[in-house]
Amino acid sequence: MRGDTRDVVVTTVMSHPVLALSTSAFFSDALHALVTHGLRHLAVVDDTGRCVGLLADRTVAAEWAGRPMAFVRRTVGSVCGDPRPIVDRRASVAAAARMMRRCGTDAVIVVDPDGRPLGILTGGDVIALLAKPEPDAKPERETAQGPRRRDLRP
Repeated sequence: MRGDTRDVVVTTVMSHPVLALSTSAFFSDALHALVTHGLRHLAVVDDTGRCVGLLADRTVAAEWAGRPMAFVRRTVGSVCGDPRPIVDRRASVAAAARMMRRCGTDAVIVVDPDGRPLGILTGGDVIALLAKPEPDAKPERETAQGPRRRDLRP
């Protein structure tokens, strides 16, 4: 059941576990983790394991393009600022989507009450939730070009 996104809790649709890097990890470490694990996002945690931010593949690519010589010396913690795309595990999908919009990102890290990362909710997860058919809905007939549309021409 798709339900209203205001009623769906992020933990029911998030991906987990989430891979995390320390704030002291270098961008070269982040690139290695993203490529090795086939990911687009990483959680960034402090020395106590609390989430302090999100690192996206786009940020890593921009860092490489802008400062290729500093790539092995600059830490991922240096780009984790406010607003932080982090939501509590009890947050609704709608609240998480608002946080994504506010932060200008396509994902949020879902944390436990101690701030430790539990998972990640991406824009793709939200779209997948919205695209699920209602249980009593008739299936759409699709063509090779997508859903069939009515021709409204006279």
